[in-house]
Amino acid sequence: MKENPPVPDQPTASDVDMSFALDALTEEKGVLHAVLLSTDGLVLAHSGNLPRETADRTAAAASGTLSVAGQVGELAGTHGDVKPRKIIIDLPDSCVLVFGAGHRAVLAVAVAADMTSSLVHVATAATIKTINGLAPALSTRERPGIS
Repeated sequence: MKENPPVPDQPTASDVDMSFALDALTEEKGVLHAVLLSTDGLVLAHSGNLPRETADRTAAAASGTLSVAGQVGELAGTHGDVKPRKIIIDLPDSCVLVFGAGHRAVLAVAVAADMTSSLVHVATAATIKTINGLAPALSTRERPGIS
């Protein structure tokens, strides 16, 4: 996914509540929760069925995971500041999908199935559709004092 920084006056995920889209995503079969976060680990929105405290911890962990995965990409021959497009965290009976969602934006989705399940494929397709449908608003501006 191409990451374009937001233009002035363009609504972004840091300006607009995107919870409605995350709630719609959790209506897909097998999708448990969704969190939209900034690459520096702040919650921008989360599905209504997820406690805020869990969303905060998830945002911090997903941000760190995305950063580490970018560094591990060197194993595949990538160089420089390469951001992964999708990370799958396979857990017993569930998985978490972490997607680069736009400029400085990340979308984490919990699925009630292991990564070989067709439910994960359905959740992946629904998440990509959500990301594409909300672009270019799925971006965040740089916070002052943060680089």
